[in-house]
Amino acid sequence: MNRVSDIQNQVVIVSPLDWGLGHATRCIPIIQELLRNNNTCIIASSGRSSELLRQEFPNVIHEQIPGYGISYSTNAFSTFLKLVTQIPKAFGTKEKEEQIADELVKKYSATYLISDNRFGMHSKLCRSIFITHQIRIRLPWALRWLEYPCYRVNKSIIGRFDECWIPDHKGSKNLSGVLSHSWRIPNSYYIGPLSGRKPISCRKEYDVLAILSGPEPQRGIFETKLREILPNLPYKSCIIRGVVAHRNSSTKIGNCKIQTFATNDEITRLICSSRLVISRAGYSSIMDYENLGCKAILIPTPGQSEQVYLGHYLEPKDRYWYVKQRQLKKKLPEYIDEIFEEEKSKDTIFVQV
Repeated sequence: MNRVSDIQNQVVIVSPLDWGLGHATRCIPIIQELLRNNNTCIIASSGRSSELLRQEFPNVIHEQIPGYGISYSTNAFSTFLKLVTQIPKAFGTKEKEEQIADELVKKYSATYLISDNRFGMHSKLCRSIFITHQIRIRLPWALRWLEYPCYRVNKSIIGRFDECWIPDHKGSKNLSGVLSHSWRIPNSYYIGPLSGRKPISCRKEYDVLAILSGPEPQRGIFETKLREILPNLPYKSCIIRGVVAHRNSSTKIGNCKIQTFATNDEITRLICSSRLVISRAGYSSIMDYENLGCKAILIPTPGQSEQVYLGHYLEPKDRYWYVKQRQLKKKLPEYIDEIFEEEKSKDTIFVQV
């Protein structure tokens, strides 16, 4: 976080992408550090990212800007195709962002603009910084040959920013693998993993916590599958549905509590009070799990090659397990049993010693 700490007594615009909540949550420690260093922060975002950051920073100026409006499909292949066909729409939003960026910089006399994966949020009127862990865009096997051309395009777009901040460790003990450690971007800096979650001491409340996130229909498909599995297991579990609603409600099926949503602080407490977490393989979630030291079963969103790669890459590490969504019914109960049996055997050895 040295690059962040170097910014002091400035006016800074922070603008995370609204594609899921991960970009917003990893901006939380950046905004906290900026505020500690007497900076004035303006948060420019959209959708659920905007809602989350308004809750976290109610006394900061917030600007609503257009969202990318990315949506998924019902299976991996069609989701990938749908993402590809939405690229022109994303570039259209990028063009609008460039105009919005200049307007916001002039409005607040900003000296820095920090964009988390919003390609258009840069301005020549101030120092512009881009945050990403995806220097290399991971593609499905059949299209792997296109990764280098995509990197060249990515490099060209990021090159319009003054700096690129990579939220990962520089060395071999990194979390993102080839995504940010194979090809280089000029003026890039590894600033370490970003997580706004801090470990808290609390009693274990659940054996299994499932945190749902991401665009529909995949979020709903994931929920349906977990509802069919977790209530039938002999473990106390909780599913946080992760949907936007005016009222938070919960129901119980067997040993499983199903809750509409949870605040950011509640999510931290729930993770710390659970023996095992189940979630998508989003990079921001992984940074949180590393910071909290918890065990996690990662289920990549079908069609998101980056999450599939991260699941594979992290699986050899002690605290992570990787399961494809279509294998959930068969593999998930096996993995949960295996994890808890291993815990039990370690506890037995410890007692005997």
